[in-house]
Amino acid sequence: MTPNPDAIAALLIANVPRDLVMGVEDAFAAGALQAFGVTKEVSKQRKTALGHMRHILMNERFSDLLEASNAELISPQGNRVIVGLAGMFKFARLNMNTTNWNRPTRSIIRRELAEANEAMSQLVQPSLFGPQDVTSGAFFFVARFSGSLHHHPEKPLQVYIAVPNPKMDGWLFREPLSQFLDRYEAAPKQADNATVKLKPGIIELGGQEET
Repeated sequence: MTPNPDAIAALLIANVPRDLVMGVEDAFAAGALQAFGVTKEVSKQRKTALGHMRHILMNERFSDLLEASNAELISPQGNRVIVGLAGMFKFARLNMNTTNWNRPTRSIIRRELAEANEAMSQLVQPSLFGPQDVTSGAFFFVARFSGSLHHHPEKPLQVYIAVPNPKMDGWLFREPLSQFLDRYEAAPKQADNATVKLKPGIIELGGQEET
C-alpha cells in the first residue's frame, strides 16, 4: 500500500457533516472571547484563570453547536469534555499553545480515543502485517492559542481538524479548518437524504486544565 494521507481526509469528509465543521470555528471564538472577558479583573493568576475558563466556556459553546445539529446532548459540567460521534469517528475538542503542538495533554480519554486510529495509521505508514479494514477512528477539533497574554489572548490563532496517531504522540493528519472545508467542494456530492448522527457523551477529563 502506498502511503496516502489524503485518504484520511477523504474518510473525514465522508463521515463528518460540513455544517458541523463550519460551526466549530465560530463556537470556539465565542467561548474564548467570553473567557477573556470574565478574567479581565484577575491580576496575579490570569493565565491560569484564562485557561480554566476557556475550557468551561468553549465546552459550552461546543455544546450549543451540537444542540443546533439536533444532537442528543448531555450538557457539559465542570471539568469534563464532550465526546461526539460522526459516522465512524468519535471526536472531541482540544486547546493547544503554539509551543506544544507535538506534546498534547495525554489524558486517559484522549489516549483511548487515539487508540481507535490503529488501523487508520496504515494509510500513512503501511503495516508489516498487511492492510486492515478502517471501521472506526477519532479526531480532534484543535484551537491553537498563542500561549501569551500579550498576543491575541482573546481568540484562537487558528482552528484545526487533527487525527492523532494511536499513541497520541503525533499526528496522522492535521489541517486548518479553512483549508479542510475546501475539500468538501471537491468531494463527490452526497445524496440529499444522507445524514450523519452525532451522539455526544460526557467523559471525565483525566489530566491538567487546558491552556
